[in-house]
Amino acid sequence: MKRRGQLLSIDALLSLVIVVMVVGVVMNTNDMIKAEITGLLDWYDRANIANNVLDVLTKNPGYPEDWESNVSNVRVVGLRDVDYSFALDYEKILALNRSKENITEILDQLAREKDFLFEVYVSKFNVSIEGRFPRVYLQKVTFRNPNPPPDGLLFFIATDPDDENPTPFTVSYIKVIQDGTTYVNNETCGTPPVNGNVIFLDQGDYVKFVVVQDVYIKAERGQYEESILIPNGSVIEFYMTDPQSAFHIDYGGGSCPYTFKFTGFGDVVVTVSAYDNVFPILNSTYTSSRDLWSVGAPTYYLSLINGTYVTDANIIERSKSASSWIEVSERQNVISKVVYNLSAGPSGEEPIIYGFMSHRVIDGTSLVVKVPEGPGNMSLFALLGTEVRGAFIYKNASALLVNATLVWYENGEPKVKGYHGENNTVVFPFEELFGSEETEGKLIGLWLYSLEGWSRANVTIEVVPSIEYMLEPKFEPVLVKLLVWDDR
Repeated sequence: MKRRGQLLSIDALLSLVIVVMVVGVVMNTNDMIKAEITGLLDWYDRANIANNVLDVLTKNPGYPEDWESNVSNVRVVGLRDVDYSFALDYEKILALNRSKENITEILDQLAREKDFLFEVYVSKFNVSIEGRFPRVYLQKVTFRNPNPPPDGLLFFIATDPDDENPTPFTVSYIKVIQDGTTYVNNETCGTPPVNGNVIFLDQGDYVKFVVVQDVYIKAERGQYEESILIPNGSVIEFYMTDPQSAFHIDYGGGSCPYTFKFTGFGDVVVTVSAYDNVFPILNSTYTSSRDLWSVGAPTYYLSLINGTYVTDANIIERSKSASSWIEVSERQNVISKVVYNLSAGPSGEEPIIYGFMSHRVIDGTSLVVKVPEGPGNMSLFALLGTEVRGAFIYKNASALLVNATLVWYENGEPKVKGYHGENNTVVFPFEELFGSEETEGKLIGLWLYSLEGWSRANVTIEVVPSIEYMLEPKFEPVLVKLLVWDDR
């Protein structure tokens, strides 16, 4: 009997099942591999965004290379210094921070339309002026006969403008320097310098006191008469410059050391300063980039989220939290910091002059400040090496002249000098504003700290002759950080 063949044997059926299973496993494995490869490529692409962006920003100067001078023409943003290829350019970082609205599209394309936060940590000075500048009533004014000979006149201090003789007045502080020896307050009551009830003052001596009542400085000679009010709380300084003058501090009408008469009888000549006994505190703090990094306080930062700049830290954090990934890239570098921008606005951080001086300034160099006609005031903070000084320029509504006061400290003691300017212009000799003409190799800084009442556009600041060519960069460590994510 013949057997008929079967279409599918049991062996064939099992083989077919195995083949189907193998094919299924292979297809599933292929999908998994494709997903892994896709995920790996996506991760690698994301990771490269942060690195690539920082490479573009920190390893080339941009195009054109001087794009910071005209941000509207920029094609490629780069922060590398053209003249110092090992450093980033401080001016380009400032341009990126100040003019970011002009380069939104470039930055968005550079980050492949992802969200990002760019942080720059640059060492910086923070300067501040706390308190009021003194008003200067007399600035080393020499009182003498206006029609000599003889040179001298009658000089005394009175408590009433109509007094024709010295009257006792009270002070809260007195300092006398005689023959190189300094006597303060009760020290003036010993021997020396007091002789009986009188301190005799000769050429080269110096007297300083703080009055606690209004007094009048009186100077008389024939038809010439001066009567100058010095308000309560003022400092008065006397410089005995004439060998023929005979001045006295007389405790006969008061009590040592705080109540006395002050007079110079006969042909006396004396130089006097008088100013308020209030002085501002000049603060200058230097914070390194590493210290700023350690507390997460970038000097400059910008964040672009969904094509819009965001400064609110809370919005930035919410956007980062909404993303499934965040890539971070960091760089350590050096920055070349030199600033000469005399039209910049007021700031306690951004100087208008900054850098190392390569030479000694030319004799006669001055800072010239021209202000508008109306009332207003402004303050400057000057730094040279370790010396700091503050200047206050002001004009009252009723004043015809613009006035200025310069303040500094020597051995903890405040010093002051007053200035008057015509044609709404004040001139500060360089060595007075900065404290020295010996500038070679020293760090220099000038900040327009405050401006009130006047428009910045109507205030001009100029160094004559210019010192811009003398400035060299200060090279400082800089740290940059870029975070990239996508909250879409």
